[in-house]
Amino acid sequence: MRLYVEDIVNVRGDGNCGFRVVARHMGLKEEDHVLVRHALINELKNHKSDYLPIYATESRYKLILDGLHPPTSKNGIALQEKWLTTPDMGHIIASCYNRAVVLLTLPEMGGSCETYYPIRSAPPLKPHSNIMCLCLISNHFLHVKLKENCQIPPPSAEWMTHKIGEAEKWLFEFLDKQAAFDELMSKEPKPPKKPTNEHNPINLDTPEKPKQELEDMDEDEVIALSLL
Repeated sequence: MRLYVEDIVNVRGDGNCGFRVVARHMGLKEEDHVLVRHALINELKNHKSDYLPIYATESRYKLILDGLHPPTSKNGIALQEKWLTTPDMGHIIASCYNRAVVLLTLPEMGGSCETYYPIRSAPPLKPHSNIMCLCLISNHFLHVKLKENCQIPPPSAEWMTHKIGEAEKWLFEFLDKQAAFDELMSKEPKPPKKPTNEHNPINLDTPEKPKQELEDMDEDEVIALSLL
């Protein structure tokens, strides 16, 4: 994927990082992430009937809606319930801004690379020129700027099941890019297995290591480069 990446930008790690990435992609400042939250809230509220089948229950819908509201802490730090989550919010972002939203991550992070398309609207004239990319590394989002006509992962299962009407046209616009991405990933070397403690019993007297910060920025950038 590195050939298709124009730039990787780190954003502030305060729990709002996902929304900061969206703000940057839309030409706003990182600090305008609250505007992004409000735009997504309006999208979700105004089209509730489109999203309920995806989330299955009213309680799940409300949980996601509450998570979009800005944090109320004085320092603006967002706790986990206020983080941007995928795939739940990927569909909202794609539909709100009418563009493909790509998630890049690693299998060991507990997820998979996938693409979120708008769930009800048809593609614009040049859908390949405004792809948004979220790179998720260790609970932190990075802004990855993709080149035009880049390869992208397949659509999310939720979108395939719940897309409405002419939104299906998104799939045909990107079929060749998705096939190329799958082929590229099939040639990627498999990561080595992580060592275990099977032959090295844990010494219970070992002093506990200090906890690391939630988002180690330098390490995140290194992992992002290895992913791409």
